[in-house]
Amino acid sequence: MIISPKNISYFVLFVLCFACTEPIDIDQLDEASLDSSYLFTLIHLELKAPNFLDDFNQEIPVTSDIISIPGLDDLHPYLKRAEFSVKTENSFDRNFTLNILLFDEEQNLIYTIQPVITVPSNSGELIHSLEIPENDINVIYHTRYFGMYMSLWDSDTGEIIDVSDTSELT
Repeated sequence: MIISPKNISYFVLFVLCFACTEPIDIDQLDEASLDSSYLFTLIHLELKAPNFLDDFNQEIPVTSDIISIPGLDDLHPYLKRAEFSVKTENSFDRNFTLNILLFDEEQNLIYTIQPVITVPSNSGELIHSLEIPENDINVIYHTRYFGMYMSLWDSDTGEIIDVSDTSELT
């Protein structure tokens, strides 16, 4: 006897229809919840030695960048938390401190995301996770600018960054 694909299909369909021996509990769906995630790439920096030097090749202790972001009002009733992943890599012989700041429409500081990140000297790729807690989440709806302040730590040896240094902070 030759078994045709049509007969196999009927057999599989029969097994699928009658194999379930317990009724499905639809009430379990009441406990289910769907959470949305939104991923935004805000900024990518490649800072080299000249970014930390003034016109006279003197070190600048703080370098900053502020970018405009789109309004996030559409997320208002749905946003429960905001999490930031910050990837850093530092080939300088110096530590850096990185502050992530949120600004309103007039570029007034309205929130500093904690904790402040310390980027060790000569460090490979590090990933830092920061979160705005649920009780502070409303600050997101007033944010129009995102800022980063990079603070250069003093050298242990007293050396200053040279303009020809090929190190990077990314």
